[in-house]
Amino acid sequence: MNTTVQNLLGTNYKTYIVLFLCALIIGIKLGTLIPLLALILEARGYSNTEIGLNVVAQPLAVILFVRITPIIIHKIGLAKSIIIAQIFTIILYFTFPIFDSLTAWFIIRFIIGFAGALAWNAFDTWMLSMADDTNRGKIVTIYNTVFVIGFASGPMVLSLTGIEGWLPFIVISSLSFIAILPLIMLEIEDPKLPDKKSLPVFAAIIAAPTIFGAAILCGLDDVMFVSFFPIFMIKNQFTQEIALQYVTITLVGGVMCQPLIGVLLDKFNKRLLLNIAVLITFFCPILFAFYLDNFYVMAASCFIWGGAASGLFAISLTMLGERYSASQVAGATAILVMVFEVGSLIGPLIGGRVMDAVGPMGFIYTVTSFTFIFLVISIYRTIWR
Repeated sequence: MNTTVQNLLGTNYKTYIVLFLCALIIGIKLGTLIPLLALILEARGYSNTEIGLNVVAQPLAVILFVRITPIIIHKIGLAKSIIIAQIFTIILYFTFPIFDSLTAWFIIRFIIGFAGALAWNAFDTWMLSMADDTNRGKIVTIYNTVFVIGFASGPMVLSLTGIEGWLPFIVISSLSFIAILPLIMLEIEDPKLPDKKSLPVFAAIIAAPTIFGAAILCGLDDVMFVSFFPIFMIKNQFTQEIALQYVTITLVGGVMCQPLIGVLLDKFNKRLLLNIAVLITFFCPILFAFYLDNFYVMAASCFIWGGAASGLFAISLTMLGERYSASQVAGATAILVMVFEVGSLIGPLIGGRVMDAVGPMGFIYTVTSFTFIFLVISIYRTIWR
C-alpha cells in the first residue's frame, strides 16, 4: 500500500497526505461558513447589495495585505503560518453570534480574510515547492480535489446544524482546530524556502494575464455561487434545503472531474484545456436558468459547471508552478490568491447590485458576463501566442 501511494505521490508522500487531510477539513469549514453567513443575513432582511458588501471584507483583506503574507511565510515557515492563521480564525468564529451588526461582521470577516490568505498562500507554496514537472498536475489536482470534497460537504453540514444559534459556529471552529492537529502532533518538516525574490504584482499580472485572469474568474464564480446561488434558488420558489442540494451537486461535479483534469494537465496543452473549461463555465449557468422546471437538466448543468469551474483554479495553479522558480513561488502564489480575491470582491459587489436591480436573474447575468469577457481574452492570448 505504501509503495502504491509513494509511486503516486513521490518520496514526499507522507507530507502530501497530511496536507491533503488539512485541505479537506478546511474545505468543509469554508463550504459551511460562506453560505451560512449569507443565509443568516438574508433571513435578517438585508438586501443582496448589503450581503455583497459584507462578503467583500475577506477578499479586501487579501488584496491589501498581499505583500505581507510571503514575508511572514519566509520568516516563520510554512507550517507555523498555517497553524497561527487557523488559531486566529478559531477565536474569530465565536464572535459572529456575539455581534449582530453588519459593521462588526465586516470587521470580523476582514481579519479572517487576512488569516485565511496566509494559510492559503502557505498551502499553495508548500505544494508547488515539493512538486516538479513530472507530477505537478497530478499533485495540484489531488490537492484541489480533497479541498473541493470538503467544500462540497459544507452545505450538508449546514443542513444538519441549521443556521440558528451557536451550533454552526462551534462546528466550524472545531473543524479549524482538527485541521491543524496533524501539523502540531506529527513530525512534519516543511521545506526550507530559498531567499525570497521580489515579484512586482502588476508586472507579474501583465506578464501572465491568462493565469491570473483565470484565478480572478474562479474567485468571482466561486464566491458568487456559494453566496448568491442559494438566494437565487429561494427567490425562484425553491426551498433552502433544495437550494443547498444543488450547491452540493455542483461541488460534487468539481470533485468527480478533478482526476480527469489531473490526467489531462500532464498530457495536453494547458491553454486549450483552460479555454474549454471557461467555455463550459459560460454555457452551463445559461442552460440551468432556462430549465428551472427540469431536474435532470438542472442537475447535469450544475455537475458539469462545478467540474469546469473547479478545473480553472487547478489549471492556473499548475501553469503558475511551471512558470516561476522556487524563490519566487511564494510571491507568485500570493499574487494568485490576491487576484482570486479580486474576483471574490467584484462578484458580490456587482452581482448583489444587479440582483437588487433586475431580480434573481441578475446572478446569472453577472456570472456569464464576466465569464464571456475572460473567454474572449483567453482565446485571443492563445491565438496570439
